[in-house]
Amino acid sequence: MTRIMHENLNLDNGSPVKVKWCDYDYFKFPLHFHDEYEVVYILKSTGTRFVGNSIQPYSNGDLVLLGSSLPHMYRSDPEYYEEHSDLRVHAITIQFSKNFFNYGVTQYPELFNIKNLLIKAKQGICFDKNANQRIRKKITKSLRLKGLPLLMECIQILSLMSSSSDYTLLNSEDSETESEFIEAEARLIKVLSFLKREYTRPLTLTEIAGVAGMNQTSFCRFFLENTGKTCVQYINGLRIGYACKLLQEGKYSISEICYESGFNNISNFNRQFRQFTQHSPTEYLSELKKPPLYRKI
Repeated sequence: MTRIMHENLNLDNGSPVKVKWCDYDYFKFPLHFHDEYEVVYILKSTGTRFVGNSIQPYSNGDLVLLGSSLPHMYRSDPEYYEEHSDLRVHAITIQFSKNFFNYGVTQYPELFNIKNLLIKAKQGICFDKNANQRIRKKITKSLRLKGLPLLMECIQILSLMSSSSDYTLLNSEDSETESEFIEAEARLIKVLSFLKREYTRPLTLTEIAGVAGMNQTSFCRFFLENTGKTCVQYINGLRIGYACKLLQEGKYSISEICYESGFNNISNFNRQFRQFTQHSPTEYLSELKKPPLYRKI
């Protein structure tokens, strides 16, 4: 399998925001990542969306915010590649500099909600189709703007996204993602940091509860109340996220990845992988390995 392509957009050398109207016969870009954040709004197209370890269908109205360095790819449906097809892809993308916004959200309290949004964007955020219409209208409006008005519109778009509750995180939190529990107490942060360092080796609840200075029963209740997940679910999410990265790299077999990511048997690995991604490891790898399609001329 070829390596994930690193796209260099060079936004730090000019305007921190770039908006683009996309009118394609089909999506052509392979699995790739870039340092910039990106908003992708699909006006007209159907196909499969790859974001991190998430593989899902997309259609008209699909709206996603992608975090910095998050691997992604859009693959059009097969009918887009048929000879003499008159189908078109219409989309709007907004890309903005990681460095510009990272400075702003750490310096100004007015941008604190956007800071939280950008942390969540490392997992990929899909905004519900039946809500967030104001965001979609502003994205469309941004096509007509340049310079400072475009920059201000981008900030307003991010502000609206940060206040929306109608969204889905596309990936479980992985080992390289900051905790979304921004205001968590120090004890929880200590536990999450420990889990992110140690999740690829065997762990026991006794050991983890000891990090928190609690007994097992109290710790399990504490962790669930503060994260909405059991500790085992959280660890499995870290392990599956890592397994997906190893599958994308294509250097190891599925059985090797099972043990490398912290699971001790292949059947549990397969079961947990399907639970988190809706695909088996073999199906996930098959989707990644599909060769790019091209329309016959």
